[in-house]
Amino acid sequence: MARIQTSCPSCSQPMVAEIFQVVDIQKEPQLKEVLLAGGLNFAQCQVCGFQGQLPIPLVYHDNEKELLLTFSPPDAAKTMEEKEAALAPLLKQVIDNLEPKDRKGYLFQPQAMLTMNNLVKNVLLSDGVTEEMIQDQQEKMQLLDTLFNQDGETLKKTVLENNEKIDREFFAIFAEIAQRIIASQDEKSIEKIKAVQDMLMAQSDIGKEILSESQEIQAATESLEALGENLTRGSLLELVINAPNLERVKAFAGLVRPAMDYEFFQTFTERIEAASENDRKAMIEKRNLILKVTQEIDEQLKQKAASAVGTINRIIENESIEENLMQNIGLVDQFFVQALSGEINLAEEGKDEERKTKLVKLFQIIQELTTPPELKKVEELVAISDDSNKLDAALNEIDPELSEKIISYLASIITNYEEQAAQDEADNLEQLNETLSKLKTVFNEILRKSMESKMQ
Repeated sequence: MARIQTSCPSCSQPMVAEIFQVVDIQKEPQLKEVLLAGGLNFAQCQVCGFQGQLPIPLVYHDNEKELLLTFSPPDAAKTMEEKEAALAPLLKQVIDNLEPKDRKGYLFQPQAMLTMNNLVKNVLLSDGVTEEMIQDQQEKMQLLDTLFNQDGETLKKTVLENNEKIDREFFAIFAEIAQRIIASQDEKSIEKIKAVQDMLMAQSDIGKEILSESQEIQAATESLEALGENLTRGSLLELVINAPNLERVKAFAGLVRPAMDYEFFQTFTERIEAASENDRKAMIEKRNLILKVTQEIDEQLKQKAASAVGTINRIIENESIEENLMQNIGLVDQFFVQALSGEINLAEEGKDEERKTKLVKLFQIIQELTTPPELKKVEELVAISDDSNKLDAALNEIDPELSEKIISYLASIITNYEEQAAQDEADNLEQLNETLSKLKTVFNEILRKSMESKMQ
């Protein structure tokens, strides 16, 4: 990524933008989704309000599929030789990123794309997306563009006339565009997208389905929250059996999948066998739906875990773990962290010390990146809490604003430790009390410093 100063395509005023000129899937896989969603090299002019993709040279590379595409924006002032010269360093970057054994003939015959749309189309075709599927998506985009420029009865009429074209894929595209508009913080555009969404939900068949599903999820959530500490497999089963419809049952399965284990289904089966003939059919239908939904959820989780392990392997494949992580930071989520913990355990069990060392290093870097500054400071202060001089000196260097956050954070941590220490059966009670004592020392000292500062 590079930060450049360029001219706005609309008003020609200077503007700063962050751009990518090389999309190398093996190095930065997350850029592919950004490209396909139309968000790559997307910029906004602060002068005239222009929003759109900047016309800059681009190289797309997928080593596994031996696909190398180039795009040069139309420019009558530049010769073909000048355009090729602008692409040359980008192509060299792609080749330099590859091991010698991976450098094949296709690298010396890049396919020139006349438009960005054509480049995106070829990327999709390489993924097995057919011409018909591409055309269908383009039609959905055109329909969305039409809807965004309408309101009132005209908007309602267009939604009704295109009801068959408005499917779940349409809503997925709509959601991506909506997220970008919301991120822009343009109140007028956000208000418009909300009006279009409300009309789609109220008038399209799929919109009504999605609205109904969201309402059922909300109702299911409220039912579970109402149980509070009384939520058990038995109370959950009662909610399922008494659910007014199958959508509510589906919502329960999505919200509390871990609770629907072997014991849950065993109890459910026993209840079915003991039920009257009139109730049995409905209960069997609900049990079968839960089985289907939980299997689907498990398969999705399995695929996400496999994808996360693939990303982990790419990141640790060479010594630049931190650099590789930053290139893939958009892929780091809870599934990634869970998969990483699992891989560390597997490496430990298999006595693969080299792999374990790399995985642990990756885990530590992620912890460093995601740990709030107040928690980092708490850890530092607790480590020196036995030395009053060092603690006093460290507290004097803390910014007052950070100090207030640390006080709040410490109060929460201390409460949590006190609750754990109150459980006499805790195996690490001595260690808990020792840590609690240090936390209270730090808390008292930083609170005293804060009060002194305010009085002054």
